[in-house]
Amino acid sequence: MAILTIVLFVSMAFALGDAMIRPKTPCERARDAAIIGAYIPTCDHAGQYTPKQCFGSTGYCWCVTITGQKIQGTETPPGTAINC
Repeated sequence: MAILTIVLFVSMAFALGDAMIRPKTPCERARDAAIIGAYIPTCDHAGQYTPKQCFGSTGYCWCVTITGQKIQGTETPPGTAINC
């Protein structure tokens, strides 16, 4: 019985991955809550907003702050280089 409990615990730890290490960040929660066709934020490996965000369906990109707020005047049309 003890071995089965250990195997189950280890299996759950691998299945949950990072969720056991830390709670989801605001970026990860926003990304996971997005609906089809809506803007989906991109997050880095630590779950923080990446400086450059893009709307997949239109190709428009813009820069954001570390809290995910759009920096005014940074929006670029599709195919235009942007350095955030």
